Amino acid sequence: MKHCLAILFCALTATFVQAQTEPKQPTGYLYKVETGVSGRQVYVSNQRPFNANGELVGPGDLTTQTQQVFENIKTALGTVGLTLRDVKQVTYHVKGTTTQVNSAVSQQVNSVGATFFTQGAPSIAEIKSIPKIARDEVLVEVEVIAEK
Repeated sequence: MKHCLAILFCALTATFVQAQTEPKQPTGYLYKVETGVSGRQVYVSNQRPFNANGELVGPGDLTTQTQQVFENIKTALGTVGLTLRDVKQVTYHVKGTTTQVNSAVSQQVNSVGATFFTQGAPSIAEIKSIPKIARDEVLVEVEVIAEK
């Protein structure tokens, strides 16, 4: 009985390991999660529009910033052998003054996302308006959950 409980405990316990990213990948977090069941999940969070040199890309331009964020996500997923096709969930955090997301802003980030999710959008997608992101010039931050 103890042996069965130990196996069950191991299967249900998730292990979080911060993956090593490219040294020039200055922003965001990439976590590999092994759940003890088939498949594997990767959480990429806090991806912001900074290039490999740590410079903000597209100040004041939501479309350009969103494109840079997706380039960063592609790079992060590539470090663990995944691609954007493996993304199951995407959450956009856009800078806004209210809790409601402006429809033009929503259309803008969804349009950029569609150019990166060429095999179809993830089954779960959400856009949230938040008053502040890391710096005043940052207009968007994205997190994804991918599974192989």
